[in-house]
Amino acid sequence: MPAGKRERPVTVLVSEELEAILRERSKSNHRSLTKEAVFLIETALACESESVRQTLHLFYKAGVEVTEEAIPLPA
Repeated sequence: MPAGKRERPVTVLVSEELEAILRERSKSNHRSLTKEAVFLIETALACESESVRQTLHLFYKAGVEVTEEAIPLPA
């Protein structure tokens, strides 16, 4: 982080259902609740296609883990 810059806290209100999902994801991914939320936001912001965003949202609702590591595909 550049000198003189610091991270700023942000507070959001979420439904009980979303909070439970975030807590479960953060626990299974060994991240804090904040780091899990930031990871999901960064993942969504990196998407260039609306259909990709919709797919990620469906995966998220289904509890499918989306990671940064590349998964080798069969040849």
